Amino acid sequence: EGVDAGGLSREFFAILAKEMFNPNYALFMSTEDGCTFQPNPNSSINPDDLRYFRFVGRIVGKAVVDGFLLDAHFTRSLYKHMLGVKPTHHDMQAIDPDYYKNLQMILEHNLEDIGLELTFSTEDHSFGRSRTIDLIPDGRNTIVTDETKSRYVDLVCQHRMTSAIEKQITAFLEGWNEMVDPDLISIFSAKELELLISGMPDIDIHDLKNNTEYNGYRPADKETGWFW
Repeated sequence: EGVDAGGLSREFFAILAKEMFNPNYALFMSTEDGCTFQPNPNSSINPDDLRYFRFVGRIVGKAVVDGFLLDAHFTRSLYKHMLGVKPTHHDMQAIDPDYYKNLQMILEHNLEDIGLELTFSTEDHSFGRSRTIDLIPDGRNTIVTDETKSRYVDLVCQHRMTSAIEKQITAFLEGWNEMVDPDLISIFSAKELELLISGMPDIDIHDLKNNTEYNGYRPADKETGWFW
């Protein structure tokens, strides 16, 4: 009989953390930087996708309860969903920086000056087909004005971060909430929840050195040299 002193469980969670992002399962898609993941809106190509999402939620929750860190980094918006917090359009920056810049341009400039004619709708391109999705009733026929552009930005971001992947998020949260009491994590921010699940990312020593404040010592002191 084997005795699990932490190594076997750690390996178990490490393997699962790697497999949950396996593109063959079509569950998650990476963001532009390739470092974080969010649910794939086209995961239904996998007939068991919602069962898998529920299972992934349980695994992430189980790792937190048992005190194991996962090599799994999700988007800030998904962490907010796990906390019951509504994402904002600023969370789009980590998912698609170029798209976020375009949204900021819409908010900061007159639509006429930048030559944009928008409606309260968005285009979905999946499986080789395109379709128009209304963000409000009859949105494709409702013009966005400078007075309503803030609402447009909010709605189009909510669509990408919530509505388009609502079934996937719901299944994931069902599994997560089976293992973790929402009240116990309500004190955390999205960043703190990420640290709880995945731990600290790689530490940039040069950045740490350049931003260290010395109390009673100077950078030129020999003790400081010993530390670095």
